[in-house]
Amino acid sequence: MNKKLCFIIFLLIMHPYQALASSCKVEGYTVAFFNGVANTERGAKKSLDEVATTLNYHQYQGEKVDYQLFYNESNIESSGINIIADLAETFDQRTEEMDQRLNDKWELFWELMNGRGEGSIAEKLGAIISTPISFFNDLFSKSKQEAISFFLERLNEMVDSPETEITQRNHRLINDALTWQGKKLIYIAHSQGNLWMNRSFDYATSQKGYDGSNVKAIHIAPASPLLKGDYILSGNDLVINGLQLTGIGSVPKSNFTATVSDKGDISGHKLIETYLTDTKAISMLKASVSNAFSNVQTPAMYDYLFEITYEYSPNFVATHETPQIKIVDNNNDWLEVAPLPRGYIELGPNRNGPHELRPVNAIERLPFTHERPHRDFNTVTIDQCKDIPNDKAFVLGEYSKETVRIRSIWPIPHNISTTITIRDRYGWELLTDSVVYGDYRTYYGYDYIGSFTGFKAMSSYNQDEKRYLERYNLGKKYSLVADGIVFTGSLPY
Repeated sequence: MNKKLCFIIFLLIMHPYQALASSCKVEGYTVAFFNGVANTERGAKKSLDEVATTLNYHQYQGEKVDYQLFYNESNIESSGINIIADLAETFDQRTEEMDQRLNDKWELFWELMNGRGEGSIAEKLGAIISTPISFFNDLFSKSKQEAISFFLERLNEMVDSPETEITQRNHRLINDALTWQGKKLIYIAHSQGNLWMNRSFDYATSQKGYDGSNVKAIHIAPASPLLKGDYILSGNDLVINGLQLTGIGSVPKSNFTATVSDKGDISGHKLIETYLTDTKAISMLKASVSNAFSNVQTPAMYDYLFEITYEYSPNFVATHETPQIKIVDNNNDWLEVAPLPRGYIELGPNRNGPHELRPVNAIERLPFTHERPHRDFNTVTIDQCKDIPNDKAFVLGEYSKETVRIRSIWPIPHNISTTITIRDRYGWELLTDSVVYGDYRTYYGYDYIGSFTGFKAMSSYNQDEKRYLERYNLGKKYSLVADGIVFTGSLPY
């Protein structure tokens, strides 16, 4: 075995949790993409790849940029798109003979779509070209308008339909994984994906540590009047402008007009063929994303799972050594064991030596850092935030050896005390408790010699959710609970 391999094995033996030590680090950006209607997962991934290539962000201010697909299957009949595209193509071909002074033919297109074929624009068109107005009335027949209207209504209602429950669940799991890691989020959506993005935006900003400053949204061809951020909508996007036909309310006004696609997208609606090809659209997208990177902020989270602080009074510090701190158990019955005189504390030789913390055999442990910048204030941080072994309570033991035999002093020196506080990674105080040495001895007949603190990181997923998390390599989210604080002592005297 070579020396380098031996050294690596030595490090793993000496520091078994080193590989997980950074799993609580709150850093990084995720650019998330929500696909539009009638996309296969393969097609949606292609769109995500095209977005990533167009943006070309791999790092920002020294932090990694990841890309994540929020796929929505949208098994909606897409004939409406095809009908609109076919009508638009025929309309375009038949109006090529128009006088070049007529620049508003697409406004006529929508007048005709809305059944207003005798309007002023139609009359103007009839006066200019020889093709009779009846042609357009035939082109936009009632049956075709009904098919288009049905499609557009379904497009808007799809996000609330029963068949989307799986999509809603999957998006929740992705959001849980990203917000648990503390990612700064930039959402980008196309078409109907904007409806899903709005849902995810509301969900993500409701999570602990998150608000609107930690999530930014960019809408491309939004199929909704509700906007969470910048939007990009072409004036000749026939599908989105067609939402006006449904009577459900307006979509945003177009803010540019894309060049007619040379990639076969007569509808002017497709992401790659139009919006990621048109130079103006690309420029608008890059500007919005750049602004999002500049303004999105790190969520209010810390680089640890739990923080446990021990505050010792000056008289405690003067009469005790720096404390021992160890994980001593991982079991839900620890509260029954801890108060016993020798629950997790081992007596010294011949029962007269100093006590030692005694972890139970074969317990699960979590890595932690014990910082002690001052003797009167010790901080312990639990440093593992993923792959928590189980939902049982982890128990952190604390014991400070006496430097003065306090048992022999009477009266007991005033204010020998310890205060323990448990906070979670969001800075929320979960539990706090204190003990005064003299009270402990007077009331219970014990010498105060140690304390035990329990906490849990719990997650609950069904089998389908677990399979989804595993398939897409997503991490779990945990609920954080302080399980208790117990002060204990030696045998009564």
